[in-house]
Formats: sequence, structure tokens, C-alpha cells
Amino acid sequence: MYPLKFTPIVQERIWGGSRLKSLFHVETDKPIGEYWVLSGHPSAKSIIANGEFAGKTLNDMIAEFPEAYLGSSKQDRFPLLIKFLEAEDDLSVQIHPNDEYGLKHEGDYGKTEAWYILDSKPGGEIIYGDTFTSKEQYLQAVEDHNIKPFLERLPVAADDFVHVPSQTMHALLAGTTLIEIQQTSDVTYRVYDWDRLDSSGKSRELHIEKAAEVMLYGQPNTVQDSQTDKTRYAIASSPNVLHEHMVTCPYFTIEKITLSGGSFSGQLGKVGNPDILVVASGKGTLKWVDDQGVEAELLVHNGDAILIPATIAAYTLSADENLNILKTFY
Repeated sequence: MYPLKFTPIVQERIWGGSRLKSLFHVETDKPIGEYWVLSGHPSAKSIIANGEFAGKTLNDMIAEFPEAYLGSSKQDRFPLLIKFLEAEDDLSVQIHPNDEYGLKHEGDYGKTEAWYILDSKPGGEIIYGDTFTSKEQYLQAVEDHNIKPFLERLPVAADDFVHVPSQTMHALLAGTTLIEIQQTSDVTYRVYDWDRLDSSGKSRELHIEKAAEVMLYGQPNTVQDSQTDKTRYAIASSPNVLHEHMVTCPYFTIEKITLSGGSFSGQLGKVGNPDILVVASGKGTLKWVDDQGVEAELLVHNGDAILIPATIAAYTLSADENLNILKTFY
């Protein structure tokens, strides 16, 4: 077993752009909004790009080596989906269901997600939350075409981190690029799409009634909030390494490792489960001891998502210059 890298899955989106195309070696005139760098979702399965298992899917590896590449999970597929997103235009205002509603009505899990902001235009904002106090008020606002006054805005800038629990109204706005770590789900209910039309002159489908059923009117998501630590703090710090906690919620823990030269010695976030390392910027080297007791290494760089199997208890990251990594586990 060894750490896996994957070929990005490119997703065209009406709100996408071109800034990340060179990073992922994409040549197309179409607007690209999402690069799925690790996915076990049935609609888009990541393909391994390195080593003896190159060409196989993540799902193949989980079926063949579940203890190494899945570990302990409520799902028989990989429970997290990781993307790089680029919003050249505003995304639709949307909301995701929780697991209970998603499984009952969509046959898929709900979606709690988290965003690490890579870049944002000056004065950048996102939609985060709303002020609707009742289903009736929300449906009346939809009928009156008067959604926007009820949307809450949150300023964002590079290196910010935003936790987005299921049942939270949200939208990325133009000029934002980020890394998204989320539950493996593709269930989205659009509430408002800025009155825009697609290339065929049609508006995209909205999901007004389903959104109304999952919204939390005039109250926070108290169940998940009580189980979530959203405090950003230093776990360890030295002249060349900063190891930070970003969020711990029922679905994942995310930490950030910043190297300015030097090395970082890491262990699995949860023994028996794999780690995922997402390279936000820079380049460096990942080292570990393989099944035969021989030290092995892998070059990593901006845009990579690396799945470290649960059979590798410890590993080292090193960088000559700057390297910024998100580490996540469940």
C-alpha cells in the first residue's frame, strides 16, 4: 500500500472561469468551475495517477483494500469529496439537506462542507446564512422575487476558513477560488440563481419546495453546532512549521500545515483510517516507510490530493521553500 495521487475530474460550470486551468493542465475555452481532486461518488470516480495501481479508480482500491483506503466509515464508499473551485461569476444561492432528509428523498447523503479560501477579489464576500423566520416568509419572498434582502453576507479573504453545515443557505460570489472539503454527496437545492440564463436562453432549475423543507428558520443548526469545534488555533509551532486546527465536526477534521523550509513529522489523524493531504500552494516531498520497511518518497505540488493509507502510521513532509497543506481525516 502506498499514498495515492489522482487525475483531476474537470467540471464545466456556467459560473466557472480560466484561472485554474494552467494548474490542472486543462485546455478548453469552456468555463471550468470545479476540479474534483478526490472523489468516490458514483457520478465521478477518481482515477489513480501514480504507482502500480495507476489507472484504477478510488472505488476499485476501496473494494480491494478496504482496511487501507477506507478504514472505519458508515459508508462503503469514500465519505469525503474534495474539490478546487473557481467562481468567475456568482454561484446560485443554495442549500443542502442533512443525511436524514437526503437519504429519504434523494437516495444520497446530505452535505456539510468546509471552504479554505485561496484567493478573493478586494472586498470579497460570500453568501452565508439568511434571515428568514418562517417557511411562509420564505415562500412569499420567492413569489415576490425578493430573495436578496434576506441573504446574509460574510467578508472573505485569502487564508480564511469557512465551515458550512448542511441546512445553511450559502453561495460563492464572483472572484473567489477555494478548496472545498465536503461529505460525498451531490445533492444541491437551488434557491435563487440571480435571474441568469444559460447558453440556451433558459434559466436553471430551482428547488424551492425542497429547500423550504430543509431550511432552519430563525435558528442556528444547534445539533451540529454543539458537536463542532470551529476554533482555529495552533497545535504546534516552530520557526519553520505551523500546524493549525481549522475545524472538527461530525463528518471530518481539517488541519493546516504550513512549511517555510524544514520538515513536518505527521501521524494519522485517526488510527485505522486514512489521511488526505491537499496541497493548497507550493511543492515539497512526502516520505514514508513502505510495506518492505524501505523508505519511499513522492513529490507533491499545488493542486494535488494525496490519500495516505491507514497502513502507514507515520510520514514526513519537507519543503525547501513554502508548502501549505490541508490535512483532513474522519
